[in-house]
Amino acid sequence: MKCNDGEYMPLNWYGTPDAYYIKGHVSHEEGIEILFDAGAIDHDYEVGRASHIYGRWSMQPGEDGNQHFLREYSESGRGRFKITMFVVGPL
Repeated sequence: MKCNDGEYMPLNWYGTPDAYYIKGHVSHEEGIEILFDAGAIDHDYEVGRASHIYGRWSMQPGEDGNQHFLREYSESGRGRFKITMFVVGPL
């Protein structure tokens, strides 16, 4: 999946999502607006505060071949990119 900075990253979940992700580091207010515009949330109380973290795509074997999983990191590093994470539910 290719997303530009400031874009919502639509991920496939098994069940309900644990978090919502936006590519790049954005403010809490900007992130809420992006999530509203993408139709990911209907109310700002559905998510906690924005967290600035880093991610990297990882491949793992799955039922239908290789699947990509988003790995989360607290620090930058080789192959990692900036993401803003909103945990589902208020904190």
